[in-house]
Amino acid sequence: MYLGGYVGKQVRVVTDDGQVFVGKCTDYTQPLDNDPEIASIGVVTEPGAGYAYELYENEIKSIEVIE
Repeated sequence: MYLGGYVGKQVRVVTDDGQVFVGKCTDYTQPLDNDPEIASIGVVTEPGAGYAYELYENEIKSIEVIE
């Protein structure tokens, strides 16, 4: 799955352990720039909080763009 296409969009992500993250996808890190070498995205669930959740591709069960 290519995660880079979600940057700048509101998303709903469900992880393989059942956690749900709803917010804006703010960044994408390709595998070669990540340690471990797995693609990831950053999702901000609380605007203004100053942090994003980093979600790795192998942990994502489903992702969808929401309005």
